Amino acid sequence: MDDPRSVLAAPSHPSPYAWYARLPAIAFDASIGLWVLADPALVAQALEEPALRVRPPAEPVPEALRGRPTGEVFARLVRMTDGDFHARHRPAVAAGAARLARAAVEQAAADATRDLAPRTPIDALLSAIPVQAMARLLGVAAADLDRTVAWVHDFTRGIAAGASSDALDRSDAAVAGLLAQAEGLEPALAANRIAFMQQALDATAGLIGNGIVAWQARAASLEGTAFIAHVARTDPAVHNTRRFAAQDLVLGDAPIAAGQGLVLLLANPQAKLQFGAGAHACPGERIALAIAATALRTLAELGALQRLAPPQGYRPLPNARIPVFAAA
Repeated sequence: MDDPRSVLAAPSHPSPYAWYARLPAIAFDASIGLWVLADPALVAQALEEPALRVRPPAEPVPEALRGRPTGEVFARLVRMTDGDFHARHRPAVAAGAARLARAAVEQAAADATRDLAPRTPIDALLSAIPVQAMARLLGVAAADLDRTVAWVHDFTRGIAAGASSDALDRSDAAVAGLLAQAEGLEPALAANRIAFMQQALDATAGLIGNGIVAWQARAASLEGTAFIAHVARTDPAVHNTRRFAAQDLVLGDAPIAAGQGLVLLLANPQAKLQFGAGAHACPGERIALAIAATALRTLAELGALQRLAPPQGYRPLPNARIPVFAAA
């Protein structure tokens, strides 16, 4: 089997983990124009390094989004900001996640799975379940759940690199609908209400999908979250994250110049960094695990898992590992 072409192609590779283990601690990959950090200790250091930002310092909002409603929301996402804005608003976002009781999360995930599974193809189902579950937890009315899921997908496509003009227009329309659901909230909270659903999309879809792959391989018990927590360590949904140098610095023995970008490898079972660390650690880890575990258990109860063939491959995403299935 050929090795992945780069760390950005690795999440969609059939088995990237042995290749990851052979990567140097830190090296510049000219093919993608980015530093790649593979050593867990260096990755942990980089996640805590204040000189490394989640966005290029010269472009806090992608150029294509500037002046658009999608760009206004993007500028208020705590996961895409640093400095004073992030410090002021992240506590409220984290508190919002902390208020969601496990029983409520599991009920929302079970209800979403039972609603969607009979009428949604499996590959769309992986992404729809976590978004609908979060929408339920945020109080979206039953009649609005389908359009909310569609809006979150449109917003996600709109903020993706290289989004087409049509995707940007659809994202702007989606933002209008999603912000209307948050009427009365101050702008930062309204934007991050969208982020609760958007961040659940790929990351939790990957957890559910990779959980199915692991269940197919071992037919292990799906009770509780221990199974999906094991999957999150050994075949995680998010394989890497980006950072950008706001000033010259040295990591390991590598001189990083201001403005350069880095890819931090998170897919290391020993590092326990699959949900990040530092100021941008994911506040929804327990929520994602509970949604995925409940979705898998409910799909098994419905007999849906037993009807699935093994995956045909993985979605061509640069940081998320989400299998592609076809019904048997």
